[in-house]
Amino acid sequence: MTLTTHSIIAAAVTKPLARMNPLIALVVAIATHYLSDAIPHWDYKIGSIENVEDKENRHFGSNRKAIAKDIFHFALDGFLGAIIIILITRPATLQQWLWIAAAVIGGCLPDFLQGLYVLKLKFLRTAQKFHDMFHTDIRLGAYPLLGIPFQIVITAISAYALM
Repeated sequence: MTLTTHSIIAAAVTKPLARMNPLIALVVAIATHYLSDAIPHWDYKIGSIENVEDKENRHFGSNRKAIAKDIFHFALDGFLGAIIIILITRPATLQQWLWIAAAVIGGCLPDFLQGLYVLKLKFLRTAQKFHDMFHTDIRLGAYPLLGIPFQIVITAISAYALM
């Protein structure tokens, strides 16, 4: 699932918590990531990771151009989600900005940790196994004509709920 979708889902679910402690929103946003990964979804290809199918041996390759391209895609994807949330909610107070930050960070954090795990940071093995436990085995990445519209529908429903 894209970071944009994860962020918007997290913001929609945590909106009722916006006036509470941002740490509560952060924890709930993290939970939304795992729960939304259980839904069959589309993922864009990450060209810098080698041995993609072998969960224990996947790693970043040495192609700097592919790594730079992926980092650009991750950043664009993450910022797009944040911008959409800001445009929909129009935050006016520090509390609202903190809630948005908690929703975006929490919604994206498990995938960031997954990237660190691919860097062979073995202390994240438990977090990776937890992520894999929730993640659907139905991957729509190979079916963009089905996966992309489905991803857009999930994002649109979440954005509507955020309004």
